[in-house]
Amino acid sequence: MAVEKMKMMNLVALKQDTHNILREIVLNGSIHITNSSNSSNFTMRYMDTQIGEFSKMGVDISKISPYISEKVFKKKKYKDLLDEMFTFFDIKEDEIVLENLQSLNYSEKLKILDKISEESDRIKNLEESNRYARAKVKILLNALEYFCHDNIKISEFMNLKHIKFNMGQISKNSWIKLKSNYENIKGIVVHLGSNNHGETLMIFTPSMYEESTEYFLRSLSFDEIDLPNIDMSFKDLNAAKKKQLIDLEKEQEEIKKEKEEFRKKYLQDILALYYRYKIIEKIEELESHMAQSKNFVLLSAFVPESKIDEIKNLIEKTSESALVYFSEDVAVPSIFKIPTKLKNNFILRPFEALVKMYSIPDYKEADPTPFFAITYMLLFGMMFGDVGQGLVFVIAGNLLARKVGETAKIIQRIGLSSVFFGFMYGSVFGIEDILPAILLRPMEDINTILIGTITIGIIMIIVAYFIGFYNLKARNDIGNLYFDKNGISGFIFYMAFLLLILNITVLKSYVGESGSSMLVIISVAIMIVTSTLMFMKPKLAEKFEKSGHKEEFSPVESGFEMFETIMGFFSNTLSFIRVGAFAINHVGLFMAFHALGQMIGTGVGNVLMIVLGNIVILGLEGLIVFIQAIRLEYYELFSKYFKGDGIIYSPLHVDVRTQK
Repeated sequence: MAVEKMKMMNLVALKQDTHNILREIVLNGSIHITNSSNSSNFTMRYMDTQIGEFSKMGVDISKISPYISEKVFKKKKYKDLLDEMFTFFDIKEDEIVLENLQSLNYSEKLKILDKISEESDRIKNLEESNRYARAKVKILLNALEYFCHDNIKISEFMNLKHIKFNMGQISKNSWIKLKSNYENIKGIVVHLGSNNHGETLMIFTPSMYEESTEYFLRSLSFDEIDLPNIDMSFKDLNAAKKKQLIDLEKEQEEIKKEKEEFRKKYLQDILALYYRYKIIEKIEELESHMAQSKNFVLLSAFVPESKIDEIKNLIEKTSESALVYFSEDVAVPSIFKIPTKLKNNFILRPFEALVKMYSIPDYKEADPTPFFAITYMLLFGMMFGDVGQGLVFVIAGNLLARKVGETAKIIQRIGLSSVFFGFMYGSVFGIEDILPAILLRPMEDINTILIGTITIGIIMIIVAYFIGFYNLKARNDIGNLYFDKNGISGFIFYMAFLLLILNITVLKSYVGESGSSMLVIISVAIMIVTSTLMFMKPKLAEKFEKSGHKEEFSPVESGFEMFETIMGFFSNTLSFIRVGAFAINHVGLFMAFHALGQMIGTGVGNVLMIVLGNIVILGLEGLIVFIQAIRLEYYELFSKYFKGDGIIYSPLHVDVRTQK
């Protein structure tokens, strides 16, 4: 339950071993490159900082330059070909599985890619020709069905001397347009019928008006049916075309069979080349962050401590001459940003998504996930305590987790919290007559629930302060640790502020007038001293700055910040009253639906209203409470301890899925 420790790997290898080493690194998927910038300027700057480390490894590097690799193959060309293969063979995501890792030996497979492409183009052309031929025959058959019982010769229509004969189809909209323009047509239009493609027409036009009729038909997107000018009856042609369609469909099945056999034969080759392309992409990304000398290549990257032995053995196995050295995180130059890899158990892991939604923790910060998860479940459960509705969330979380993944398990976790507080409140689907309340009933103990939630909020804020102290100390930010509103001065001010409020509301009756006055004086004095320290923070923090950077001091700006800080202490604390308010509202909302059910006056109506009320509460109020709990975490707690300026651990990796 922490940020996993990272080490910087410095690698020196002979140039001829580069590709094999990088390939194994990518397949392993544990290396995080040192910076997202791949400019040669950055590469040289960070290599300059690492020359000392490389010297410790016994490597004399006098001249280094950005690494320039030899392109293994024309990546763009093969990417386009592979895209065509995936589309043509309709390769699904779950089919991208190699029979075994050995099939990643590409030397021969790369040579046959052009052959595969040529063969697939041939099959594709056969498919297109067959599809086009079948479409033409089907259109003709749709037209011929109006003449299929006639023995009229087709040539009698096609060879008219003074009349032009057309047969074709138009869309439904064009048919409406044609009917409204009959007077503009210099011919006879015969509507044969309708089908899925549109309206089938026969048009007889005097030869003298042929040109104007053709112009009008083009405006209607008239799709002419190509009738053969043969001495055959419509009936015989219909029979011949039906036989032709059967032959074409048989041909289609043969093409499908050939395509499937071709797919089976070359699928593994295509997948091996697909993975090759993916690996080359990652290798080139690694190469853009490397440097070179005359005979060596150099790479610096971050590796999780748990993966060090694995990576070292992998590199040494791939190249006996390669040298690998790992630096501790404290020795990493400031030019590098150490990535953050969160490491939590299965209970807390789903909440990482909500933490990352706010920001990524800095490597030197404490992982906020454990504290966030515990407090979030606590806040949600207090606001939405109900055994029945909590169980609905648990079931929904389990079902969604199968489709959505790890993040959906948050619903399961908060559902369990809701069940727990449901027992504390004695509530099952809003009904409070089934279970006794172990702790209290929010609607009957309003003051208790409101004061209790504020108290719990104060405890959470105090814990958040101490986590913040740890983070500031870890970042060596001593100035803010002592004098910031989220540092020790701010914490002492907050404690004095709480003492003052507690004295006015509770302690006065126990310690008497004189004791109360003394507590007021002490708390006010502490608040004045600590507020002065916070006001003077820019000046005081200079003494702890090693970098020489000085924060400009502005009395007006510091004054406004102090006012904001004081108001923030008050509002941060009172914000937690909403937890109690939502707990009361949760009961009150169900009472409203229960009252509506009683107004209906029937048992069925009452039950239906209770069911409807639970649906509304689960959907609408559940969402509101979910958001309110996030708001309290982000604004009242994270602001105390979570800076969140880290970068996520994102290793270069190609997940090669195999059957073995």
